[in-house]
Formats: sequence, structure tokens, C-alpha cells
Amino acid sequence: MLTWRAFREILRGENKEFENITIRALLKNKVLYLAGLVNDRLQSAKEWKELARRKKLQRSALIEFVDATEKIGARYVVVKTFKLFPYVPDDIDILVLDSQAIGDVVAELVKRGFKIRSKGTSEVTISKVACKTFADLDIHSKIAAGEYSYYPIELIWRNSMKVTVDGVRLNVASWEDECIITMAHAIMKEFEILASDLLHVMLCEKKGCIKYELLEATGHVKTYEVFSKIRQRIIQNNEVLPFKIPLWVAALLYVYNMKHRIGAEKLKPVRELMEFPKAKSVKKLIFG
Repeated sequence: MLTWRAFREILRGENKEFENITIRALLKNKVLYLAGLVNDRLQSAKEWKELARRKKLQRSALIEFVDATEKIGARYVVVKTFKLFPYVPDDIDILVLDSQAIGDVVAELVKRGFKIRSKGTSEVTISKVACKTFADLDIHSKIAAGEYSYYPIELIWRNSMKVTVDGVRLNVASWEDECIITMAHAIMKEFEILASDLLHVMLCEKKGCIKYELLEATGHVKTYEVFSKIRQRIIQNNEVLPFKIPLWVAALLYVYNMKHRIGAEKLKPVRELMEFPKAKSVKKLIFG
């Protein structure tokens, strides 16, 4: 089990011995790679070594994606992938704003040795396997839970910034957008808050990246309020992480966000929400 207090002790280097259950908890909370950089002993764990291999392949796969996308001329932004601390995601999420170009991008990457793992209405997952690991790229046409778009994609594009990876310039989501997406993704899609989510939002706050006007413009003022209250409970009560979000809390945020969207989009968010039970996060919540 992992609590916020235990995690902070690990980051301070106070823990010298790690049981397998602690390593698994760090991995589940997506902070094992960071913890290993602080505590050398963790680097001998097979799980940490796998993350280190995957990180290298993810960078290589991302550069290949950028090359293919620029060749085709499609707009893209990397999201939910870069944090304000050393981080290895389960997969790389990429928003392609020109949705009609996704098929061409995927076809180009298949020529380069990528394999198609799955296809959905708004998402394609492709994978590269090498060096005894894999790198998955989730290519999205919108930022959504199921069919419900919880963050405006054109805003992500307008606010995007450049980051250099191995000499290649990438379009990535701004820290301001990334922070809100982190909170909304945790509560509205995954129904759980990880240690990585808490740490990223706290670092965003310290950096001054929480902008009320952006929260208001995206319909996520309530998302930030709810996330902050849950964070306070997690820390004060020493709750175990990941912390499960009650369904009624997620439902409340959908109501607030949908009210915001209806003003400009009429019934579109209502139609999207009707598809919500098909989302894999809901299936995970119901069936475990």
C-alpha cells in the first residue's frame, strides 16, 4: 500500500528497503520511475528496469510519429505524457486535430514497423516493439471519456508549447491545460486519483499554472474545487493511493461541465453523455 505520507518519505530518501508490495504500489501510482531516481535500490527492481527501457523506446517512437505527422502536414499536440517531474506514462497520448488525417498518419507508421493494436471511433492505438519492451501511441481525435469530450481541443492547440526531445521539437500541451486535463482525466474518466496526479497538480500550483480564467473557460472550476477537497482528505486521513472516486462525485462534475458546454454546443454534450456507459472506465468501475 502507498499513502501520500509514505510516498513523501520515499522521495526524501528515508526508506532504504522496499518490499514487492511497495514497488507494485509505486508502479500503479505511476511514480516508480521517479522514486528510483531518488532511491538507487529501486533501480535493481525488474519493474524499474522495464520503465527505463520503455522510456527510451517511447522517446524514439514519439520522434517517429512527429516525423510522419509533419510529412503529412497534420496538426498534433502531445497530451498527458509530460509532467513537471521525471515520468514514464503507460502510453503516449497524442491529439491529432485534423481527424481525417489520422488514417494517413497510422498508415505511414505501419510502414515503419508499428502495429495497430486497436481502433475506436475517436482513438487508434499503435505499438512499437523493440529492446525487450514496447511503446504504445494512443492517437486521439478528441480528449474524451468514452464519447464525452471533457476538454476543448482547439484550446489545447492554441495554448500548446514546444519541447525538445533528442533534438526534435514537439508540440505539447501547455502546463496550464495539462494540469486541468490531469484533474479531469482522474475524476471523470479513471475514477481514481494517483500519487502522480497529486504531485503534478501540486507542482503546477507551485509554478503558478492554475489559471482561474482557464478553469472557467473550459468548464472545470468545480473540477478543481472537488480535486482540491479530495486531495485534502487524502493527505489529512493518510488515505491509500490510488484513491477511488465515488461515482456520484464524477456524475456531479459531468453535470457542471455539461451545463457549461450546452451554452455553446446545444445538445451535442447530451448526445455524447448518452454514450457514457460504453466508456472502459465505467466498465472498470462496475466490474473491477
